[in-house]
Amino acid sequence: MAIIEEMKETPVTPGVAPGNMENITFLGLTREQCHILLALYHVTDPSLEPQVPLLYPEMARKFAEDRRERNSLANKLARAPETYAQEVLNLQAIQKAVAEALLKSDMDTEKARGYLNMKPLSTPKEELTIQEVLSNGFLMGGVRSDGSSNKDQQESGGIDKKASPLSAPGFREAKAFYDYAFEKFNFSMAAVQLGTFYAQEFKDCQGANCIEGEDPEQISIDYFLKAAAVGNPMAMHKAGWHYDQRGKWHEAIKWYKLAADLGYPDSAHNLGMIYQEGNPNVQPRLEVDLDAAAEYYERGLGYGYGASGTQLGRLFFTLATDKSFRDKLPESSALQTNDPREYMAQAVANFNKANLFVEVESLQFLGMIYGSKDFGLYNLDSSQNLFELALIASNGAQQPFEFLCRTLSAKRALIADDIARQERANGSVSAPQKVDADGLKSCAAQGCGNKEFKKDQFQRCAGCKKRYFCSRVCQVNDWKNGHKKSCQK
Repeated sequence: MAIIEEMKETPVTPGVAPGNMENITFLGLTREQCHILLALYHVTDPSLEPQVPLLYPEMARKFAEDRRERNSLANKLARAPETYAQEVLNLQAIQKAVAEALLKSDMDTEKARGYLNMKPLSTPKEELTIQEVLSNGFLMGGVRSDGSSNKDQQESGGIDKKASPLSAPGFREAKAFYDYAFEKFNFSMAAVQLGTFYAQEFKDCQGANCIEGEDPEQISIDYFLKAAAVGNPMAMHKAGWHYDQRGKWHEAIKWYKLAADLGYPDSAHNLGMIYQEGNPNVQPRLEVDLDAAAEYYERGLGYGYGASGTQLGRLFFTLATDKSFRDKLPESSALQTNDPREYMAQAVANFNKANLFVEVESLQFLGMIYGSKDFGLYNLDSSQNLFELALIASNGAQQPFEFLCRTLSAKRALIADDIARQERANGSVSAPQKVDADGLKSCAAQGCGNKEFKKDQFQRCAGCKKRYFCSRVCQVNDWKNGHKKSCQK
């Protein structure tokens, strides 16, 4: 990909030189992994090697920033009525201001209220603006108890009660402010906020912080349904997710569809997954519908959800490579084609669309397609570039690291074979250049067993720049033994 090509032309950063990188670590890789990767680059692309430790982490940081922005709530709500994106931005701004005020006041809520120029807490709610109501909600719910965590866990069967927002001493007062924000101002994100609090309480604490008679699971879905009823797509998605996780797929589909129609990307993607998998155990029976799955994946991808492109690519790849899966398509399916190569072309096209969002799984999948000779698309350079991007985007995850190392090792073997083939074609009898896994070279002269103690210790042939010698004598002997004919100046 072009991004890797651009990287190769970036000037070397002072202080980072080839053969001087034994102690450098980068991304989330171990020291040993960094050493292996740089040794492979030292052979396959010496000009890129010194740039990797600085450029790869910088690219990873930029990818992470882009991912956070792309997956922000405001972005996910960008296609819905503007009200809901504005509610999210408003809530985030208030939360930030309250957090800063609490830090300045050493977590004293009354002092923090002064920093925020708020009316006294005793002021009737009817006299407060929506900003003040929400600020009070954050203030009252933002300070957790300082009680003994060990005691809490012992009394709650090993549950850490403070893992939930409901553990805050002022949570009930905060809840009253959020309820008022929804009831008085129709601020739907206040209901979503409370639904999320109770969902976390149910998941992490199983209701340990609830008062008698409260069912956190039911309260959570009730709040999501309240916000969904006034048109909030995020609440619709959360309601769909609630039913999805409980196996109530038809109810989940109803809410996912409403959210997807308002442009919420996660809902469109989840609908694709449901229709692709089907479920014979629900009533009425939910049949596999690959046309519907593809349609919702395409919508998710159109909404900027890269994972939908990955799933769509995988769907077409399976159709291209698995005849039994292909045979399950009904004749009426819009996906029907008599040529499996068309499915492969669709798979590659959708992986490429997903890769615009730097999707790690998609990058790896396409890298494997280009790295294999089974699909008629073999291109080791493209495979390398895709695995490089996957390694960077995943911040050094194990699987992309292994894929990239395998690809670089294959290229290293090709380089050695190419040198040997050229010399055989030109009548050379000199030994092929040997390079070990650490990038340390043996002298290329026939009969010489000398090996580098550190990288770049030996001198390189100034003509072909591919063979290395421990001494001038060995270089002259190798020249006479046939390298003169194969050296390409």
